[in-house]
Amino acid sequence: MLDFLKDILKIALDAIIKLVAFFAVGTGGAALVCWYYGIPLGFSILGGILVLGVALALISDNTWW
Repeated sequence: MLDFLKDILKIALDAIIKLVAFFAVGTGGAALVCWYYGIPLGFSILGGILVLGVALALISDNTWW
């Protein structure tokens, strides 16, 4: 039973780390674009959310269309 819980925790932590990395890369890329074009950096969060949404759609096992 303990090994099962360890496996579940490992899978969950792996997924969380990947999603945080996707969000960070998207936010960083959007921040660079915002900085270059003089757009307020608050909009860079939208880039992170967009990349996170695309990543979740691509790694999902469900076909929803």
